[in-house]
Amino acid sequence: MKINFKVLSMLVLALITYLTFSYIYVKEANITMIAQKYSEVSKEMKNRLSTLIAEKKEAVTLVSLSLSFSDFLKKALITKDTSKLALTQFSKVLRKDSSLKNVWFQLLDVNGVSIYRSWSSKYGDSLVTTRLDVAQMLKVQKVRSSISTGRFDMTFKTMVPIYYEGKFIGIVETIAKFNSIVIKMQQIDSNVLVVIDKSYKKQLSKAADKRFVKEYYVANIHPDKRIFNIFKGEYFLKLLNIEDYFIDKKNSVLFATYLIDGLDSKPMGHFILSKELSKIDMKVIDSSHKRNIIILIIVGILIGAFIYYIFTINYKRFIQKQNEELEKNVKSKTKELYHTAHHDSLTGLPNRLLFLDRLRQILRYSARDQKNVALLFLDLDRFKEVNDTYGHHIGDELLIQVTRVLKSCVREEDTIARLGGDEFTIIIQNVKSHDMIAITKKIIEKMQETFFIEKIELHTSLSIGISNFPDDGLTTDELLSNADIAMYRAKELGKNNFQFYDRKMTKMALSRTKLENDIRRALVYCEFEPYFQVKLDAKTGEVIGVEALIRWNHPENGLIYPNDFIPFAEEFGLLSEIDNFMMHEAMKITKIWLDKGFDFGRLSLNVSTKELDDENFVKEINEIISETGYDAQYLELEILESQSIKNQEKVIKILGEIKSSGISISIDDFGTGYSSLSYLKQLPIDKIKIDRSFIKDLPYEKDSIAIVKTIIALAKNLDLDIIAEGVETKEQVDFLLQEGCEKIQGYYYSKPISADEFEKFLKTKVKL
Repeated sequence: MKINFKVLSMLVLALITYLTFSYIYVKEANITMIAQKYSEVSKEMKNRLSTLIAEKKEAVTLVSLSLSFSDFLKKALITKDTSKLALTQFSKVLRKDSSLKNVWFQLLDVNGVSIYRSWSSKYGDSLVTTRLDVAQMLKVQKVRSSISTGRFDMTFKTMVPIYYEGKFIGIVETIAKFNSIVIKMQQIDSNVLVVIDKSYKKQLSKAADKRFVKEYYVANIHPDKRIFNIFKGEYFLKLLNIEDYFIDKKNSVLFATYLIDGLDSKPMGHFILSKELSKIDMKVIDSSHKRNIIILIIVGILIGAFIYYIFTINYKRFIQKQNEELEKNVKSKTKELYHTAHHDSLTGLPNRLLFLDRLRQILRYSARDQKNVALLFLDLDRFKEVNDTYGHHIGDELLIQVTRVLKSCVREEDTIARLGGDEFTIIIQNVKSHDMIAITKKIIEKMQETFFIEKIELHTSLSIGISNFPDDGLTTDELLSNADIAMYRAKELGKNNFQFYDRKMTKMALSRTKLENDIRRALVYCEFEPYFQVKLDAKTGEVIGVEALIRWNHPENGLIYPNDFIPFAEEFGLLSEIDNFMMHEAMKITKIWLDKGFDFGRLSLNVSTKELDDENFVKEINEIISETGYDAQYLELEILESQSIKNQEKVIKILGEIKSSGISISIDDFGTGYSSLSYLKQLPIDKIKIDRSFIKDLPYEKDSIAIVKTIIALAKNLDLDIIAEGVETKEQVDFLLQEGCEKIQGYYYSKPISADEFEKFLKTKVKL
């Protein structure tokens, strides 16, 4: 009995339909992936440009703030004599030593009359009637920063009021162009055409005529000729207002538009961003496209083979074949169960069980054939932060994308496995050492690329440890353990690198274990103790505060300083316990001094940003205050600026709760970290501490002088208290007093000393 011809026709029609829809699906899927990639590139360029514009506005503001405290400018405003001003030379210094390549300056008196322009000899004209911002500045004196279009170009402008003896005497204005931003965008293979809207043509009375295109003005000094010619062509109007991106297929260029509005909320600047299509990485898309085609072809071949089978075999054979297929399905299910037991469910990679089995087999064959084997142990850096910040579903997607990167970096015969969490291993057989280094470097470099997950931009890296068979071990356990030791060595050296195993690492691992045990013992037997360093008013000699600094009285090694154990305590998860112990002991000791009548100001305690991200921190510090009977008004918390804050809104809320209880908040090592002007305004802080790295070269090093003056000026403008740490010489004290920083901490007055020594010190300094 043969299969019915009608059934055969339906199967053939089904195959044709499948092939047709497969073709449409593959084509549409590829178009969608390419469009998503172009959209990502467009957003990257816009985000980068937005960041550079914000950074430049902040830099121009800082320059104006610094100049507003210059005695030369104050003297020029008072005497109306600007002949000795050398701001043109200052512009040259900025051009040479900073990213501010084109900067000009203007001085205006209290009536809005320009008495000096660094770019022109013209002066004496009033700007009150011609510039609204000048008129507003004369009414309300405050820092004003903007982007505006004048007679020559579109520029950044920052005006800062100047005071002498508390009296408003004039304005300093700093003006900068966009050239440096264009150069920085070119460094990431992106061109920027800065175009000023046609509504500003009359205003651009001094602009170069040759750079006008249909009444729009191109502000670039040397625009990219190719992009400039495209702009002048058929896509002129389209390029001025692109919502997402535009592809110029003729010239193989991706375009995007970033707009800046003027005071009338209408476009003033059109930033036309462009990137060559050849410089956009499409490898993942091409790979995915090819994979889809191959899968669909294989399925199509199987369907065709199935139809051929029905066409050529009689009904009895067909029934027999169905029985065989049923048996295959049972075997397939068995294979699936085996695969599930030996593979990671998230990434599809071999799991620890399969990895160890393969490594044992590979070592057995390699020992017989006298071939080498390299084992890589990989651990994602800061993966816990991703899970804690964005959730485990984002972390899982990141692991999947990392798996794709690893697969693209090794050969097909190499084995990649996921041991669990964020740990991976790679087995590489019969490879020379220089090739091994090249493969590892390739993995490190590929991990530098940005990962985009649900519109979230993530950056991660790997720490990699490498052990080799037979030099570093003959068994799976030895190789895995030694690769793990090498990986931890890579983390200790700053992460985002790789290290080969050597036997010294085993000793280091044992030392690390001993150190962890010693720290745990030190907490039990109270081997930690606070040392105290005084803070003084250098003008009056009055004690205004004391900072508690931890020391470890080790029973074998003597006095140990915090830099030698705090980083390890944080790694071991013991930092919070040490900090709680330190707070409790410091408050208990200083409470005794307060009860004796010593008025030493506030007790300063250091707090890491990791603790501030813990919702229990406020509760813990309140419990310590309650246990010790401490008055919160005598307490100050110092936050390290050099530590980045992940959850800013949460930390700001916690700091607000702390401050509301009467505790003072200070930013430690200011100038070395992540603070921006806008962020400083949000933090509920009372004081900033100038870092010792800027103090040590005073008063002889020009950059340190400029930075310290700027920080002092910034503190005064933000109405914040200020103190300098690390002061060791009289010359440094004299300079700080001259600049208005009277509160000082450092070896010039006293090094950190024990509680008994500090109480004796208080008796000589503080009146009871």
